[in-house]
Amino acid sequence: MQYFFHCRGLIGRKEEGTMREITAPPSMREAFDLDHAMVAYGTDLLRLCTLYLGDRTLAEDAVQDTFFRAWRSGGFRGESGEKTWLTRIAINVCKSYLLSPWHKRRADGEALAALLADASDGADDTLIRAVLSLAPKYRAVVLLHYYEGYKAREIAQLLHVRTNTVVSRLKRAREQLKPMLKEWYYEENI
Repeated sequence: MQYFFHCRGLIGRKEEGTMREITAPPSMREAFDLDHAMVAYGTDLLRLCTLYLGDRTLAEDAVQDTFFRAWRSGGFRGESGEKTWLTRIAINVCKSYLLSPWHKRRADGEALAALLADASDGADDTLIRAVLSLAPKYRAVVLLHYYEGYKAREIAQLLHVRTNTVVSRLKRAREQLKPMLKEWYYEENI
């Protein structure tokens, strides 16, 4: 089954040569501008999902699911920023992917190899490996803080935890990363 978007309020799903159409009510289409969101936030969400999941192909699926869930939800309510709202949806999608039985059976080496091959921005392999080795709750705060630039308070809102929890997770993540990155850190800061 393959999902695809048509940004005029129509989402189709191909099933063995047939197509079912799901049309949203006009109020829903007005509440969330899918065209704008995909252009404005698509790249950031793809980077976040790739780092969170460790697999670019899976991350592309996660971003697509993120936009689908955002579109289907009835739109942005204005309780936070639109990017924050989409980031929260993306994190939930990534978590559900990581908890799925399919993902648990999947070979981690495959995902890491794909991520390292996609690391065209000069990111160091050691750093990527270290961040990916963290438990998901620590990986999430590291990615949101260091890669996306969110403050602890904003991360707490995204993850629905207390700010102190975010601060302690960041501290524990840094403690876990320090021995793994000792050589890398030393070389970078000479």
